[in-house]
Amino acid sequence: MPEGGCIHTPGGLFPMLKGLKLMGTAELAELAKMVGFDPEAESDEIHEAVLVWVAKRVGASSVDEDAVERAALEKIAREFGLDVAAGTDVNELERSVRVKVAGDAAEYLTPAWHLASALVAIGPGDAVAPKLKLLEKIASLAVPSAAARQKLVQDWHARCHRRDCEADLMEDLKPTLALLKAKPDKLGQALTLALVISLADGRFAVEEEKLFRDVCHELGVSPDGANDLLKKVNSKFWGHQMDVGLKSQPDQTKPTDETSAAMRAAELTLSSAGALEGLVLEARDKVAQGEEATTVLVQPKTGWRRLFGGLSGVTHYLHQRLRSEDDVKLVRIAYLCIVRQHALAAAEREEADANAKAEAARRAHEAELAAQHGAAMEDGVVSHQGPKRSIKLNP
Repeated sequence: MPEGGCIHTPGGLFPMLKGLKLMGTAELAELAKMVGFDPEAESDEIHEAVLVWVAKRVGASSVDEDAVERAALEKIAREFGLDVAAGTDVNELERSVRVKVAGDAAEYLTPAWHLASALVAIGPGDAVAPKLKLLEKIASLAVPSAAARQKLVQDWHARCHRRDCEADLMEDLKPTLALLKAKPDKLGQALTLALVISLADGRFAVEEEKLFRDVCHELGVSPDGANDLLKKVNSKFWGHQMDVGLKSQPDQTKPTDETSAAMRAAELTLSSAGALEGLVLEARDKVAQGEEATTVLVQPKTGWRRLFGGLSGVTHYLHQRLRSEDDVKLVRIAYLCIVRQHALAAAEREEADANAKAEAARRAHEAELAAQHGAAMEDGVVSHQGPKRSIKLNP
């Protein structure tokens, strides 16, 4: 099935409601808080509470699951300017909403990703791959398509492995900086994301700092403003490293261990972000590993959760795009449920592909063995028949 195609889920549930059923304990707790329900209630009770909240928000006449999902998707489609024909199949409706939200969010967040990849490019070469992996994980909510995301990653890798000098990077960043100047609401999120990705190896190289300050200057951010942002991010990053056990004075004789610990801290920070988006990211990882995110994750330092939990940018984008807080909540619930379902579908596709490849390899190996055996048998017959013919010719 093509990656962007419709998914017909088992049990009569469509992707949004299937995703809700897949939510683990920590995710459901966040959903409950969002709709004003007891986060410690049983899963079934939270499912019902979320369904009731959505039904009221979209003006559904009942809490019939299929009816609520259709009404929610139709409302979101209208909010995003989609022209949906009456009677459109709900799976097609879901696909249209998912593609539209993902496409708009990706366009909105691209300047932040580009700026982050530029700082990765000028930083230490041995940290490029893990930093880009972290950036890909952050971007995955806005781009819930492995194929589309792979194109982003390839572009980032191409930029980072050219190892451009700062002058080249600043030239390359001109369109991005122009976009950020035109949309000042994106500035804080873009600069913060770039800093966090840069610090993910526990270092902030001289080249990285110079590029960051030059970017701030081009964007009209004062030196004091740049300093304040650096202090804020640096303080929370190192505070979180302390939380995961890294000593305040790391062993400078073991740079590899220091870098590894810093990267683990950044990964843990992203995974354990208290926001629902962070939990869905964690759940998607666990789906790929055949696990379920059913335990409440360890909470990081106060303040850092708010900082990093929003760095996927999706919620920030929705607040800029929609008129009310309830509309933002509705789209977050629907969209993240859809993403959760697609994570499972993607894992199932990958498993099926892997099994098919393994089966093809097994059959090819068996065919090769059969061919070898046939050739050996033929050689044996020829050598056995040769003497018989000789006896007949020479009685």
